[in-house]
Amino acid sequence: MPAHAALGFRLHTGWAALVVVAGAPRKFQVLLRRRIELVPPGDSVPRFVYHKASELPLSQAAELVRQVEAASREMARTAFHDILGHLRTLDFVVKAAGIPSSSRLIPEDLAAVLRSHPLIHTAEAALFRQALTSACNEHEVPVVSVREREVWFAAAGAWKLKEAELRKQVDGLRKSLGAPWGTDQKTATAMALFALQSVR
Repeated sequence: MPAHAALGFRLHTGWAALVVVAGAPRKFQVLLRRRIELVPPGDSVPRFVYHKASELPLSQAAELVRQVEAASREMARTAFHDILGHLRTLDFVVKAAGIPSSSRLIPEDLAAVLRSHPLIHTAEAALFRQALTSACNEHEVPVVSVREREVWFAAAGAWKLKEAELRKQVDGLRKSLGAPWGTDQKTATAMALFALQSVR
């Protein structure tokens, strides 16, 4: 019977840090660390798509956003296929994914987004978040979300631990894993732990 694992992500513009976790407190196991590219290599589409779109006529801006959305979803889909295949060889099944959420709503009106620099940043994050969510949905992996600034509190509560204790355990994984083990990996781990306990 395959053991349960969960994916955790920390988002950046055009890519995400991934950590896959299994186990329980004091026995957490990191199965995989990886950088997930969410835009194709080269200059075929821009990473900062809404920034670029703000320089274009609205019809061209809308087309550019659609192109990047499609490219990003394909990149996420391919990455998920590889990740889930690798985990199957380790005899683990992914039960959930933790993806950071946003507290800011994005207007449906593209012109309104492109007039606001803060909304441009929010929309770019949402585009890549949706690419990951879409890949999870295609592979029937449930998605749980929490705002990044709240993830340690949420993950600790899910495992009935104090936040300081959970942070200590995650920090301590560096001894066995080595670098890289910075903020990206630790936050993604907290996301994964929150997701793992949410589906038990």
